[in-house]
Amino acid sequence: MKLELQGITKRFGPLVANDSIDLVIEPAEIHALLGENGAGKSTLMNVLFGLYTADEGKILLDGEERTFRGPRDALAAGIGMVHQHFMLVPVFTVAESVMLGHEDVRGGGLLDLETARRRVKELSDRFGFGLDPDAVVEDLPVGVQQRVEIVKALAREAKVLILDEPTAVLTPQETDDLIEIMRQLKDAGTSIVFITHKLREVKAVADSITVIRRGAVVGTAEPSASENELAELMVGRAVSLGLDKAVAEPGEETFVVEGLTVRDATDQTVVDDVSFAVARGEILAVAGVQGNGQTELTEAILGVLPSAAGSVTLEGRELRGCAPTRCSPRAWGSSPRTARSTASSSTSRWRRTWCSTCTTRSPSPKASGST
Repeated sequence: MKLELQGITKRFGPLVANDSIDLVIEPAEIHALLGENGAGKSTLMNVLFGLYTADEGKILLDGEERTFRGPRDALAAGIGMVHQHFMLVPVFTVAESVMLGHEDVRGGGLLDLETARRRVKELSDRFGFGLDPDAVVEDLPVGVQQRVEIVKALAREAKVLILDEPTAVLTPQETDDLIEIMRQLKDAGTSIVFITHKLREVKAVADSITVIRRGAVVGTAEPSASENELAELMVGRAVSLGLDKAVAEPGEETFVVEGLTVRDATDQTVVDDVSFAVARGEILAVAGVQGNGQTELTEAILGVLPSAAGSVTLEGRELRGCAPTRCSPRAWGSSPRTARSTASSSTSRWRRTWCSTCTTRSPSPKASGST
């Protein structure tokens, strides 16, 4: 199926997120949509998927103009989308997740889970996904959850598959696996729109590249283009991809974490005996793929999560277990990974986390409710 976007414009008040964008996706093509974060790539694909309505422009499928009033219309037309933040229900099985919103029923109006299981098994075997139809989503690694999202789209016979920043939460091995899956889908006749800002992955898998900057198409490129050429198109100026910075000259160590251990609700160790020290004027990076304990480490340091062992000291003062409202204002500031889910979950967790070194009483209901 050939997909064409002609003059797509999307405004949010005075902000022009997409400015008269033209884009052509050929059948069985991997087309990379490349640009910096905030360039308008996801907005454009949300218009295509029916989540947003374009203020101007046309969508054509095989030369026929189409109007999508919502994702259901886009899916019916053969367009599927895997969002950067997966749209899965954690407590559902893989089969239940795939059939959600597209349920088969049998006699008596009961859900036909067996048909869903067979469909998952069929698609999984065809593309080598290795999915268990009865596995629960929340028990699956991030890379496997992404495969569930892809199977959801394929089960609805998507001919064009939009992948929105699909490698953002994947390990290098999972990224390589995804690239191989994309090639298999292309060989099977599926067109793929690959939204990304990662140059290596674009060069590895794309058949053609369109670059968006500040809501407008600024050029196209071949996968043979150099990373420097692609980066210059993305940002509008020459870019040095090398690292050039002065040697750090940190001061004395003032923030020390020793032997910090955190266990989750099932008593599994998610942070295991972590120790480090940070000096004045120093930037310490904690690197790792999402889901490997970084969030729990941060929340334990902040006092949002209780820790099973260890110590956290700032200028010699023990802070482990200290309630955020007692320690954070003078000790540190925090910017959460995402605002979407952090605020509500963190508030409920820190209410249960108090220590005698910080306070001798629990906060009043009024104080808790206003935080």
